[in-house]
Amino acid sequence: MNKYQEYLLSHIKDNGKGTFLFSDCAPVGESCKDDTYGSYDKTTNYFTIKQDKDITKTVYVLKISQDRCPFVSAVQVRKNNSYVDIPLSEIIIDFNDRIDAIRFKFIKNIADDLEIGIAYKEADKQAYNEMQEVLRKENILKRAAIKHSVGESLINIYFQPCVDNYDHTEISLFIPEKTEVKKVGGPYGPVDQENVLSWSLIMKTTVENGIFFKSITDLAYGRYAYIVKQLDERNNLLIETDYIEFYIRKQQPPMVNSGNICVI
Repeated sequence: MNKYQEYLLSHIKDNGKGTFLFSDCAPVGESCKDDTYGSYDKTTNYFTIKQDKDITKTVYVLKISQDRCPFVSAVQVRKNNSYVDIPLSEIIIDFNDRIDAIRFKFIKNIADDLEIGIAYKEADKQAYNEMQEVLRKENILKRAAIKHSVGESLINIYFQPCVDNYDHTEISLFIPEKTEVKKVGGPYGPVDQENVLSWSLIMKTTVENGIFFKSITDLAYGRYAYIVKQLDERNNLLIETDYIEFYIRKQQPPMVNSGNICVI
């Protein structure tokens, strides 16, 4: 960049946010006035397009405001080693159909044409896919609507099909195998808390399609956990919960109001 080009660029209105000549740089259909999605590096003479963490956003728009930089008269982009003219108002950047440079022409040739390179910073595809998988599991868990109710010697587990190709449910019941006791803070000082280190399987049952609950009876008092799996007709796993804990406790008899009692 020569001194004449630098002089013109130094007079860009509201410059200083790293967006170079552009008044807006964002995914198509959106708007962003800062350098979230793009920034210029004077040292390398490259403008870097930064992809949103959503990897499906592949097309970005660089907008040029004549009010902001009135000395630019025309713009060209380079693709496949050839420059082509484009509308002055905006430049389309497509991660799937890339340009590698932009050329700015100045009014009345008051300075040489300015060429800058375009670099692409892709989003982390693995992180995006992992997040999508987390969201998928959260959505189908919500659709499965797993809940339970506990009696003095039983538990009823309720659920719904998590996806359209659901076929059956497997429920596994566990009791603690190894535990440890730790001191934890309580409202009146430290108290003992028993944590389960591992579980021991005591029952596994299958619930066929058309039935959406399971009653497990004859349970002694104590601590338990269950895991729900839903599968399709080929036994492909659709969803699997973590351990869901519950307790079987002696039920307190209901309080009966018998009115006033007179003792003689």
